[in-house]
Amino acid sequence: MKKEASLFLLIVLCSLSLAFSGEGVAGALQDVRTRGKLIAGVKVDSPPFGFLDKDGVHKGFNVDIAKALSKELLRNEDAVEFLPVTSGNRIAFLTSGKIDVMVATLTITEERRRNVDFSIPYFVTAQMVLVRADSKTAGYQDLAGKKVATIRGSTGDHAIGELVPTAERVKFEHNSEAVRALKESRVDAFVQDFLFLHALIQKTPGLKIAGVEYFRPARYGVAVRKGDKEWLDFIDATLTRMKGAGEYQKLLDKWFGPLARVLWTLLESEK
Repeated sequence: MKKEASLFLLIVLCSLSLAFSGEGVAGALQDVRTRGKLIAGVKVDSPPFGFLDKDGVHKGFNVDIAKALSKELLRNEDAVEFLPVTSGNRIAFLTSGKIDVMVATLTITEERRRNVDFSIPYFVTAQMVLVRADSKTAGYQDLAGKKVATIRGSTGDHAIGELVPTAERVKFEHNSEAVRALKESRVDAFVQDFLFLHALIQKTPGLKIAGVEYFRPARYGVAVRKGDKEWLDFIDATLTRMKGAGEYQKLLDKWFGPLARVLWTLLESEK
């Protein structure tokens, strides 16, 4: 009897171990199918990638990518629940299971690969510097000793920390906060995604992009929990099919026009 009890306890402990390690548990693909809804982490302050329109509806390039995944799996592009994330909390939201997938301008890096798995690149961009219209700053090289707004946990934040270590990084959670700080002269510059900044200056007078040089090319990937190969394979296959069918190009035209296509071609040539 004692031996049987010990065996039962061993089986329970092994089961718990598998559960906590993630082995033997259905991945996100099956979870989404069973639930009938995809839960996607997206940005809400990064137009044209992710934002809320005047009616509070999620819009943007990343939002449309998530909808395409839902359409492919559930035959319904509207079977998506969007959960707002920031650069600082997005990986934690994914690894904790709050979301099934993250489509939130996350640059593929080796450091991040330790915590999540990435799809094939679905977008390529680079960093640039936003300044006030009267600024003489010509590029990131001129930021030494200056106050630079960055988004906590972003590629721009890491880039300035490495390229201009004497710059004083003032970290924000949201783009809107960083832009406000720049307009109010609390910082001298804001480093962020090239395409986001180009979209921003079209509707924000008094600001400009410093120079014409971009830096730190970044490839965005759709992120999933570590080891969820079935889900990752599905996402890669969907992105590949979209590119082959011309659907991906239509999304680029919709949200970025020729600017993004030129940049994509340029940065792909650097591989």
